[in-house]
Amino acid sequence: MTPDIFEQHVQKDASRFAFVRSVATLDKTANTVKLWLYITTECFVQVYTNVHKGMLSYTLVLSQTRIYGRDNDGAKWHCHPHSAPQSCDFSSESAHPVSLAEFLDEVQQILMAEGIL
Repeated sequence: MTPDIFEQHVQKDASRFAFVRSVATLDKTANTVKLWLYITTECFVQVYTNVHKGMLSYTLVLSQTRIYGRDNDGAKWHCHPHSAPQSCDFSSESAHPVSLAEFLDEVQQILMAEGIL
């Protein structure tokens, strides 16, 4: 998949979630793309991929701090749990692939619990 096609998929998936107010492409190269899915002025989801290396990351950011994330470093998925976002959870529950839509479902639950939505 090219960065352009990946970007189109992100736009399409994000449009299905009412809490995503807008999508901005911050950086794009021949192999990478970084997008921000704005939820509020202080809260967004960063989506990054390097299609050449097979890397993919989803990060929920609030007030310039990661509060939740899921990453694939090119070989293995892991999670940065909401309860301890600076740690890495490689358990079997966290090691399965996650689509952007699945991640946004998780984000919605976190933001509702935090009173942001």
